[in-house]
Amino acid sequence: MTAIILCHIIFGFILVIYGAEVCPYLDCLGYFRTSINIFTPIFLLLPLRAYLFKKHTRKIHDFGSVKNAALYSLPWREFVSDLIVWLLIGICIGSIYIAYFSAPILTGLKLFLGCVAFGLFGGMLCFLSTEKRIIEFLKTLKVHVPFSPKRVFSVSSKMLFFMITVLIFMIIAILLMALMDINYLLANKDSFTIDFFFGFFKEILFAFAVLLLLSLFILGRYSQNLKTLLSIQLAVMEDISHGNYNTQVQVVTNDEFGLIAAKTNEMIKGLRERDFCQVSFGRFVTPEVSDKILKGEIPLEGELKDVTILFCDLRGYTTFVEGKEPREVVNFLNEYFSEMEKSIKQYQGILLQFIGDEIEAVFGAPLDLPDHPEMAVRASLEMRKRLKNLNIKRASHGKRSISHGIGIHTGKVLAGSVGSPNRLVYAMVGDAVNTASRIQNLNKTFGTDILLSQNTRDLTKGKEFNLSSLGKVPLRGKREQIEIFKVL
Repeated sequence: MTAIILCHIIFGFILVIYGAEVCPYLDCLGYFRTSINIFTPIFLLLPLRAYLFKKHTRKIHDFGSVKNAALYSLPWREFVSDLIVWLLIGICIGSIYIAYFSAPILTGLKLFLGCVAFGLFGGMLCFLSTEKRIIEFLKTLKVHVPFSPKRVFSVSSKMLFFMITVLIFMIIAILLMALMDINYLLANKDSFTIDFFFGFFKEILFAFAVLLLLSLFILGRYSQNLKTLLSIQLAVMEDISHGNYNTQVQVVTNDEFGLIAAKTNEMIKGLRERDFCQVSFGRFVTPEVSDKILKGEIPLEGELKDVTILFCDLRGYTTFVEGKEPREVVNFLNEYFSEMEKSIKQYQGILLQFIGDEIEAVFGAPLDLPDHPEMAVRASLEMRKRLKNLNIKRASHGKRSISHGIGIHTGKVLAGSVGSPNRLVYAMVGDAVNTASRIQNLNKTFGTDILLSQNTRDLTKGKEFNLSSLGKVPLRGKREQIEIFKVL
């Protein structure tokens, strides 16, 4: 508010100089009477301007509770308010000079146009100041305005409107000065002296200097606002580049900057939703698989791969869950599966799925793993170690120990997305999968916990695993017998 009052007083002093010093018809009035005639309408209309300013400021601070307030319209309301007040001031000053001091109509019109020019410049300053207050207010409050203006007023249109308006008034004011001086010269031919030309030049120079200084000042303020908006936009983009999607750009204008801010917010929302979906997807599908699916790197028809399949199944699970609360069973399974998953991931395996109390994992797909047989065996040893630690923990709480059986087999499979058009899963399809599952079941027969096929054993020779052959055994569904090895 102080800035508005100061601005009106400065404009008033410029009008005093313009009216008393420049205009030849008003020299006789003197600075004192001219000041009274000019400042009286200004001070009389200042309360109206103060009321409009407080009204608009209240709308800014009430935005937290008035969600439908169009903040980007407030700068324009400030612009119109200042222009209307100076139009009224111009009408009052022009009327006073014409009615009470018998000044020519052109003199009153010239003073009126001067007031209109100050209204435009003052309105522009109020526009920019209000825009800056809104930016600072929203930065502090962290409230985000939806972009839904009835009309987008582009930056180029805004600048064109301001510049053309100022130029038109400058041209009209200079033409009126020239016309008045010509009329004065025709009426007073004796005044055709060098002093007259110097006075005319001084008048034009004064008007041009005032308008130029005000234009440069407004351009500087406008540049500051643009710099602030760009810095906010860049800061948000920097946050996005670091993966911070809990941010937004304040929408404070109804131009391209507001549109860019709104589109940036939509982009952030989309990235946040995509990130949430990817994280959630990764909880149901192994991240390595989900990344390849999201990137479209897994062929729809699948791909043939040499892999090592690992199956792990709890022993006595039916007896274990009997008489226990479902929540207790789920908590146990989550703890057990968590430990087993860590073992598999530690050796670059991919956990494909949990089937009841059974785990299916693969080594060598979808990411290539040259030493996948070795990694599978090492993962099974780590699973044995973690199960032992888990049983120690259970024993300390008075709970009975648990055991599991692991079957490992290496062979060729078709790896890809399997299922219906509405629901797909990443799976291994082929005889190698069935063989690994059958080997896992043999742990019940031999009373072991880790068994692997001859294929896997041959591919891990020289890896210093302590293996013992159990001979060739038949597998359900297979004609030929295969040699099985237990891991000591």
